[in-house]
Amino acid sequence: MQLINLVKEFAGHTAVNDISMDIKQGEFLTLLGPSGCGKTTTLRMIAGFEQPTSGIILLDGQHVEHTPPYARNVNTVFQSYALFPHMNIFDNIAFGLTMKKLPKDRIKEKVAEVLALVQLEGFASRRPEQLSGGQRQRVAIARALVNSPKVLLLDEPMGALDLQLRKQMQIELKRLQKKLGITFIYVTHDQEEALTMSDRIAVMNAGVIEQIGKPDEIYEHPASRFVAGFIGETNLFEGTVASVDGKYAVISLGSSRVPVLNRNLSVGEIAYIAVRPERLEVSNSSSGKAFALQGTYKEQIYVGAQMKTIYNVGNQMEVVVNEPVGGSSYEKLQRDKAIFISWNPDCATVVKDRQSEEKIVFSKQLAG
Repeated sequence: MQLINLVKEFAGHTAVNDISMDIKQGEFLTLLGPSGCGKTTTLRMIAGFEQPTSGIILLDGQHVEHTPPYARNVNTVFQSYALFPHMNIFDNIAFGLTMKKLPKDRIKEKVAEVLALVQLEGFASRRPEQLSGGQRQRVAIARALVNSPKVLLLDEPMGALDLQLRKQMQIELKRLQKKLGITFIYVTHDQEEALTMSDRIAVMNAGVIEQIGKPDEIYEHPASRFVAGFIGETNLFEGTVASVDGKYAVISLGSSRVPVLNRNLSVGEIAYIAVRPERLEVSNSSSGKAFALQGTYKEQIYVGAQMKTIYNVGNQMEVVVNEPVGGSSYEKLQRDKAIFISWNPDCATVVKDRQSEEKIVFSKQLAG
């Protein structure tokens, strides 16, 4: 499937702004972003529920941007599940096949196949209200899969589930997708969900795709300030490019000079160093370090497997350090004394601002 220069406008507001991407056969692609970023509108255009203002949608090389939903070989699973309350589970799943006038024996066979696939054998005669949230979700997925779609679209289908069930269903849904080999396009605002399930993630913001790539690429090498701040937890340090020399550049953070990998930087421009909390090192001394930012201990938060320690650095900027419980460096430090924070330059990413980030502020400038 291909999306080419896709645009959708509502009463003068651009919800989706000239996005393009190739979606590979059999991949699990997630559209990830905050509310109002255009991800659901994009999904609805693929499904045929919204007509694009301009642009092209290709499925198997055929234009489908003006094809009605029922004539596209795609099916959608909604957050609300949209099951028919007056029908039992068998009839809910069989509805699309019945509309296609398939023989009753074939309908019975196909419904039995998908019920086994989603582990709901024996539930055919029950009504939706007799099922749990996770079971209703499986019925909605089975109803979509029974039509053998080329592409399955999922619009935040786990939004109504509790955390534990969400995590369980994430694993089950990914296994199901791999087993079937169907292309899944999944919409969510949950970063952890996207990282767990996806082959690739398209991070959307204000109607545009900020970055598309594999989960580890998105997490380790964010392409913009927005992606760095939205995916997982990130420390962002604002500074000025002091020098550029081949592979590396030096960014001035107050009185510190920090080496970074050069990503088309120019001397004098503003840039942000993004460092994940688990990549930071804390010590009592700056000796032996290529650079170190001085700070003081502020507080500590226990979050289960990790201990989150917050330090004030520079002009009261908060820096978060995540470490395994039992190995926290704060225990070795005197809380009322100065500490020094550093990191391996290869573990940091330099990101810049984009026009789509005008309303988002993630960091304060470090002062000397």
